[in-house]
Amino acid sequence: MEAAHDPTRLLEERENFTKRLSESPYSCIVYLKRAECHEQLRYPDLAAGDVYRALLLIDEISDESGEYHEQALAAFEEDLRNDKQALARHSNGDEHFSVDASVSVYQLICLIVLSRSLVQCGCLRSAYGFIERGLKAAPSDSELLNLRRKIIKTYNSSLLKNDPNWNDWSYNPKTELPEQGHARRELYSWNYHEPDRFSEEGLCFLNKRMKQVAPKCEVRIVSLPILEKDGLSSNPNPSSETKQLGIFATEDIAPHDTVLQETSLLAANNRLHDPLCNACSAPLPPISASQPQLPTCLECDDIIFCSQYCHDAAMSRYHPAVCGKPDLETIAKDPSPLAATNALYLHLLGRTFALSEAQNIHPLDLPETKYLWGDFAATLPTCSSYSGSQTGRALPFTFEDNILAPIHLLQKMDIDIFTSLPTTDIWVLNTLSAKFRGVASARMDPRTGMPQLCAVHPMWCLANHSCAPNVKWEWLGDMKLIARGGDDVVRWGGMRGGQGGIRKGEEVLSHYCDVELGLQERREWANGALGGVCICERCAWEEREGRGREMRQKEGGKSGQGYER
Repeated sequence: MEAAHDPTRLLEERENFTKRLSESPYSCIVYLKRAECHEQLRYPDLAAGDVYRALLLIDEISDESGEYHEQALAAFEEDLRNDKQALARHSNGDEHFSVDASVSVYQLICLIVLSRSLVQCGCLRSAYGFIERGLKAAPSDSELLNLRRKIIKTYNSSLLKNDPNWNDWSYNPKTELPEQGHARRELYSWNYHEPDRFSEEGLCFLNKRMKQVAPKCEVRIVSLPILEKDGLSSNPNPSSETKQLGIFATEDIAPHDTVLQETSLLAANNRLHDPLCNACSAPLPPISASQPQLPTCLECDDIIFCSQYCHDAAMSRYHPAVCGKPDLETIAKDPSPLAATNALYLHLLGRTFALSEAQNIHPLDLPETKYLWGDFAATLPTCSSYSGSQTGRALPFTFEDNILAPIHLLQKMDIDIFTSLPTTDIWVLNTLSAKFRGVASARMDPRTGMPQLCAVHPMWCLANHSCAPNVKWEWLGDMKLIARGGDDVVRWGGMRGGQGGIRKGEEVLSHYCDVELGLQERREWANGALGGVCICERCAWEEREGRGREMRQKEGGKSGQGYER
């Protein structure tokens, strides 16, 4: 292995740069160096996040009215004085080097690294924009010109492959290049906040919380099959298993009884003026003689709660961090249909940081987030970087959704994104996003069919999936699991029993899709949440029945042909 790509050495360098940023949080040069380190570690998404912060600091150096101008300028001058090589490059041997000239050089370097990183992530449109910005300052820069040629050539080739008659006469790369890329979805080796979900301590914590919302249940360790992309067709008898958590009944639960009832403050909506509770996103109850007014925040306009419980919980756990900041309430509201889902994930990040700031708890240590399942892949610091065409355990990634929008949100919360690096680093945002994408529930707007509400219920999401579940769930402020019974029991060809309810010791099985759909549709709906094709008892039975039916039809056709002849 080449020394330049020795992951152990690079991880040590990363740790040293992170320590330096804790000591000098406004140093654009250290951010740039850590970005280059992340790039060599095959984390182009983290490199892009670092170098974008470096660019923000360079803008602060150039803008005397900037909020962090003095701190950024002082750190820049100190770094140049301490870096003899940089001093030689920018001072031409003169001790009184030009700060302006040095800023221009580092700005160009940042644009090159940012463009290169975004290309590696697959965010070609954003990369093209930063390449164009760099070429305005340095029209003959060879690396930027090569990157631009590479983007255009690669994308044009893919279009021609899909459509041999395609031509580029009306092609505008600024608007038509693909933007959706991927980042590695993994448990970072430096993430010391992730608990052992299967330890005695972890199970004890979870069961204490479970008893509060589901008195007749407990959390246990279960073994689940590792899911494949094509169901049972590639492996009819899957034996590989993974360890997970599940909910089990500690006593008999009658049909139609409430199994679990959980309220969560980690909730969000993307509607600007809809009458929804600020805390739990439930519809606000109507004003009546018995309830002439609803609880509000006296310091904010239009911050209304559905109950005194939600008001008091908000005031003690998250609202002080966002109180009196009306601009926050307009960010990513009423988005376009294509942006609706990502807007909800952004609002979940915003609520997480409000909970974190108000309680002075790291975002990954909050009880709402700490034990969430993130579907993380193994940490592989030597693996090749992601490109937009790669799939697998990858996190959807764009410059807008994963870097620009979260940083804008944090700034609107008056969070210093430089001094708060331990809690607002891009890897923290990625870890939270991975967890939310694995467990968040959503409610659709009946008019548009697009998601408008989402929430994370840490206990509810421990229930594993089945296409023949023994509970149904209802979400209207509180999340409820209700034991199925009577007409609610899912009927299918291979079912056993069917009276409803849950017996002591049985696992509580929820559902991540509409169980009334057919096999293929159910699998398509649940694939994202499950991380593969469902092979629950019902799906496995229906797949085998379907294959058997096809074989019988083929054999019947062959014998019929033989008889005809």
